Amino acid sequence: GLTSSFIPQTFPMKKKRKILIVDDTEINVELLSDILREFRYDTVTAADGVEALAVVGVQNPDLILLDISMPRMDGFEVCERLKANPNTASIPIIIVTAQQDLPTKIKALELGADDFLSKPFNKIELKARVQSLLRIVEMREIIEDSNEQLRFISMNNELVIENIVLGIVPFIESISSSLGTVSTQPNNAEEFKNALNRIQDHTESLKKNIRAIFSSEPKKLKLHRQEFPLRDILRDIVHSFMLLLRTNEKIIENIPPALPSIVADKELINLVIIALLHNAWKYAKKDDKVITLSARLDLKGNIQISVGDNGKGFGVDEIESVFSKVEKIGKNSIQIEHGGSLTLCKNIVELHSGKIWVDSSYGKGAIFSFTLPIK
Repeated sequence: GLTSSFIPQTFPMKKKRKILIVDDTEINVELLSDILREFRYDTVTAADGVEALAVVGVQNPDLILLDISMPRMDGFEVCERLKANPNTASIPIIIVTAQQDLPTKIKALELGADDFLSKPFNKIELKARVQSLLRIVEMREIIEDSNEQLRFISMNNELVIENIVLGIVPFIESISSSLGTVSTQPNNAEEFKNALNRIQDHTESLKKNIRAIFSSEPKKLKLHRQEFPLRDILRDIVHSFMLLLRTNEKIIENIPPALPSIVADKELINLVIIALLHNAWKYAKKDDKVITLSARLDLKGNIQISVGDNGKGFGVDEIESVFSKVEKIGKNSIQIEHGGSLTLCKNIVELHSGKIWVDSSYGKGAIFSFTLPIK
């Protein structure tokens, strides 16, 4: 089969970062520009909020230093507008202000500001805060590049889950390694680090188990049962999966807080959930992907997990073929290239004395559900 060497290694190249300085006081703009150029950053400037919005659209800066008190449009409104726009929401904003009262800081944070710098500012502190946020920008670019690799893999029907897992590992390891260089972190940098660590944990677990799964007869596969809180596993998977979604893609979760623990093979159940999520992502609407994940207790006392999409769906007469290793089904030639992984999901669920099925109809997407006994 194909190996990870098949996947193009296209990590983003390091580039000279561009910083937008927004301040109506010329001497402040000149001082910030001189310092940032000394640290080898490119700079662009805007004298007020209205001009800032126009400059962002043309220059696409990597980070913004934003004053609050300005004519025509203050920094609060600029921040709010930028964070509300999907095209600019990810640009880090450092509020540079002489106002140090708590209400000002709270309001700026509520509007989406990423950090603060008080006037008069310290040159070393400015460098540290800028570097820290730009590292997050770099991490986001690496994540997006990894996402593109996932999309590239999913378009190749000959790749099976083993190839996907082995292909992802080098990317995740590189991300985690680069995170180790972060010295000064704003609040959300730690969140990035923890989330990426969870992705690597999931990937390592899959990598360890995938060969055994594909090289064994399902009935001979040994289960390593343990008791674990299913709710925590589901929330971790959803959180990690969200990092791979674009602005026009979302996942809706409905996981009750009182979901009981189960006794099962934790790694194999992880594999089932991730495979179903990836399958839902692939067949959801291309321009507005919506994926759902829910969990509940059914009437028989089992836990039921459901993963749905808003894609084209398929007819009742085709449902029996979904868990078979087929390339195409139905008059609309809906590709089920994950037939192999869905068959694997079926085998794993049935080994746990559970049941798996799909509900679907044309134009209404598909919902894959499976049950697991609590004990």
